[in-house]
Amino acid sequence: MMRTLLKFVVILAAVCIVMGGGVAALYGLWRGRIAEREAAARRAAVQKVVPGGATIDLDRPLAGEAGTPTAVYAARNAEGETVAYVAAGAAQGYASTVRVMVGALPTPQGLTIHKVAVTAQAETPGLGAKVAEQRSTYMLWQKLGQILFGSDQPERVFNPFLERFEKKTARQAPDVQAITAATITSSAAKQAVQQALKRMREAKASRER
Repeated sequence: MMRTLLKFVVILAAVCIVMGGGVAALYGLWRGRIAEREAAARRAAVQKVVPGGATIDLDRPLAGEAGTPTAVYAARNAEGETVAYVAAGAAQGYASTVRVMVGALPTPQGLTIHKVAVTAQAETPGLGAKVAEQRSTYMLWQKLGQILFGSDQPERVFNPFLERFEKKTARQAPDVQAITAATITSSAAKQAVQQALKRMREAKASRER
């Protein structure tokens, strides 16, 4: 009986070692690709949250390390004037870490949010995942008309929750209305936005010293 039990324990330990090694090998294989995909998503989000016509040097952040979540960027107009700041933020949601990119404008009232984009989340579909879902101003028949015949009316894709942040200051951002039945995810998004704004304020203050 003891010999059979010992044999079972040895076999189970061997299986665990093999499986653990396999998981580690797969993670090592895909880690680089995952990091590249996340970096590409961040770069695209940076461009999405700045005013039209503004440019950003992604290789020269104001603070943090270029291409990482710690980077804070300045968006400049054709005259070289800083017209916006961009930073990332993250907070734990209901089922995942909610990551955002925030663009903010310098105003007399302080930094005012221009746009917010979600760069990563794995929240509950149909509930928390709404923080990243895009809607269209087209109805179904308009979408079909666009596909079949084209349309004179331009389509606008938007996210109702993220648009609530626009033109809000850091003090007003926590009061943004949450998504129904997704309070935890909504709170995570607001915390992530606050973190991004904090990074911008610190980078801006450091630059002005």
